[in-house]
Amino acid sequence: MSKYGPVDLKKAVDYASLKDRNVVVTGGSSGFGKAFVHMFVDNGANVVLADVQDGPGQELEKELASKGAKVKFVHVDVTSFESQVNLVRQSLEFFPRNEIDIFVPCAGILNYPTQINPQDPAALADLKTPPEDLTGRVISVNLAGVWIGTMLVARYGMGLHKAAESSGKTSAPTKTIVLIASLAGYCGAEGSVEYTTSKFGVRGLLRGLRKHLAAVGVRINAVSPFYVDTPMTSFAVPVLKENGIPISTVEHVVEATARLATDEEAYGKTQSSSDARMFANTLRSFDIRHAGRAI
Repeated sequence: MSKYGPVDLKKAVDYASLKDRNVVVTGGSSGFGKAFVHMFVDNGANVVLADVQDGPGQELEKELASKGAKVKFVHVDVTSFESQVNLVRQSLEFFPRNEIDIFVPCAGILNYPTQINPQDPAALADLKTPPEDLTGRVISVNLAGVWIGTMLVARYGMGLHKAAESSGKTSAPTKTIVLIASLAGYCGAEGSVEYTTSKFGVRGLLRGLRKHLAAVGVRINAVSPFYVDTPMTSFAVPVLKENGIPISTVEHVVEATARLATDEEAYGKTQSSSDARMFANTLRSFDIRHAGRAI
């Protein structure tokens, strides 16, 4: 594995190497996740798409299976440890070789705009449950869910326990994990501090785990999209464009994910899916209001 230098964006993505690979995508029934599932299936991978949304997930499974894809939908709530354990178990039962080769923990949500709202401390007497914006759900889904899923897959799902039984001389591609981060985890997005916190955390997960995983033969990298033109962001895209904010496409994110999943030299790297680095100050100050929108 290469430890230094940027990802070589001039090198063609090795889509052919995805054939017969075993891939798990959480958040796989919509948004980025659905696009990832299509990309992996189109290139011959075996795919478990996991999501808390049963209807869309089952429909996608039926659609792809009817075209000959080896695909399975598994219900998962990434905030539940037991649910994530079940996902790993069902994936191993479904896949040839009973191993996961590529893991893309894509499940994520947005939340309400951050507001301090100073109040009289006397109100604490009646505060028995947390207000909706203080439940920590975004951090639970976007960060804790990614951490638990990544650790479960690496520890139990990738067949790493069998390494001692082999000679270590193999031409097989390395196991790999591709995290879905965000440029909000670099620049900050003050409209939603909890979302920003979760994505800074994913960045920390990448930096903290990369050497631990490399030691057992697993590559971990991250894609950091900027604002992406999806149905979820349709309310914001016109305003962003008016203010000169660059917009990525889902295709940009899919290509970056495919690159990091297949590039054997990509080790502990983050790839942006747009040219948004020059707009860091704009991102910090530009406030797009959103509420409870899933990504």
